[in-house]
Amino acid sequence: MAWDPESGQTFGEWARGGAPLGEGRTAEVIASGQTWATKDQVLVDTRRRKAVQDQLGNVVTHETTETGKERKHVRINLR
Repeated sequence: MAWDPESGQTFGEWARGGAPLGEGRTAEVIASGQTWATKDQVLVDTRRRKAVQDQLGNVVTHETTETGKERKHVRINLR
């Protein structure tokens, strides 16, 4: 059931299921998985070229030539 502002109950009370502050339902937190800092970062994204950098600094470039041939270049960060 969605929160109704006309019910006389605050949004916080509704989110906690009517329980007092500090009790009841809490926010769900995903503790694992990728965050914005660990996702691959897109450096270039054009119609014929896409370069992506991973969290270790390696860069993978997908490229399509004028003749339609697809190429993949990889620059590995050795540090």
